[in-house]
Amino acid sequence: MILSLLFIATLGRVIGHGHVVLPASTRHGGTLKTGGDCTKGQCYWFSNNVEIPGEPTLPNEFRSVQLNVSGGVADVFKTSPWRAPGSTKVFGSGCGVAGGSDTPYMNGGYPTDGSPQGMDGLKLPKHGTAPTWTRGTNAEVAWSISANHGGGYSWRLCKNDGNVTEECFQNNQLKFHGDSSWVVYADGSRKEFKMTKTTVGTYPAGSEWARDPVPGCYMCDAYTKCGAPLPPVPGFVKSSWEDQVNCYGACDGSSSSKKTGECPSGTAQFPIASPGISGFGKIVWDWGILDLVEIPKDIEAGEYLLGWRWDCEESTQVWENCADIIIK
Repeated sequence: MILSLLFIATLGRVIGHGHVVLPASTRHGGTLKTGGDCTKGQCYWFSNNVEIPGEPTLPNEFRSVQLNVSGGVADVFKTSPWRAPGSTKVFGSGCGVAGGSDTPYMNGGYPTDGSPQGMDGLKLPKHGTAPTWTRGTNAEVAWSISANHGGGYSWRLCKNDGNVTEECFQNNQLKFHGDSSWVVYADGSRKEFKMTKTTVGTYPAGSEWARDPVPGCYMCDAYTKCGAPLPPVPGFVKSSWEDQVNCYGACDGSSSSKKTGECPSGTAQFPIASPGISGFGKIVWDWGILDLVEIPKDIEAGEYLLGWRWDCEESTQVWENCADIIIK
């Protein structure tokens, strides 16, 4: 038992994902000051091994990985959630589930904060003070990356009235204000860059999503190096599938960018938005991606949950976090 716990703890130090940091998550625990650090389990709330229900709908210009491959057996990421943003069915109520599902998997498919495997993130207790937003204004929101799986994200709201569901969040998708995003550091400093966003091919129809602005590294062709996707293997067991997941990650820079926190020169999958902002992660980045979102003028006042959803492209995963908000 002790050896198993030590094994999982070791995995937790090297496998990570993404989470809300601004406003500070009153449910999951992410903050701007801790950046991509998720040692308290902030970034293990997601849906694991989930795929789009049909054909890709995202225009190729918004792709984030393997940009030179589209369709056919060599397109190993064609069923990933970002290929049809928002359409992939998720587990839980829109705040993610602990460890990604009821079943643990290697490569991060387990909780690290003591939560039961598969627990709905909505059940996490509220802590801290919820910020107050005013109808008809713009609000700052940010998320941080612990391991970069490409794809893109959206921000949503759901009234916290006992009926919080993924469908509720989908019915209250927020729009981004303007065309700028910022890299925001733990000390509050920030660097502006142009956002890449789309309403084409998204679900619900017309909902606005932004591409993950942090390019991974193109170190090898995923199909040539690692082969066509294998079926996931549950449990903490070594398998060809787990080897393949690591191989896909290496092609996207998990090894080459680990020490420096950025891609080797000339290997970024797409143009870098801000100097030094690239790579796969597996290093604690002390920054997040900040956006302005528009609070609808006609939204009912009250207590809400702010939801963040990240549909990945380099993996078949959807990451979600929530934070309490008061709207007046």
